[in-house]
Parts: sequence; C-alpha cells; structure tokens
Amino acid sequence: MSSPPRPHGQVTPALEDLNELIRNLMDQPADDQRSATYSELLAQWAEVTRDEVGPAA
Repeated sequence: MSSPPRPHGQVTPALEDLNELIRNLMDQPADDQRSATYSELLAQWAEVTRDEVGPAA
C-alpha cells in the first residue's frame, strides 16, 4: 500500500482510499468490530503518512 511522496498539499491515492474507508466505517453502528477495524485503518493511515511528518523540534 506504499505510494511515492506527493507534492505538499496533494494526497496519495492510498491515503484517499483509507480516508474513504474510515468515513464509510464511521457511518456504521458503533460496536467492537467497528472499533477493531478503525484501529487497523488508523495503523495503515499512519504508515502511509509516516514520510510526510517532519521530526519534532
């Protein structure tokens, strides 16, 4: 699910897909399965955006 870096302000296709999955998931009733899926999607989101975050000062 790795994508090459994009110029500032543009979202990678993988990130767009993950954001859409998260939005759709939040429309579902809250339950344990939704929570588990949300955690998995957030971990994937963090992986995709890892290179876009600069080191802390």
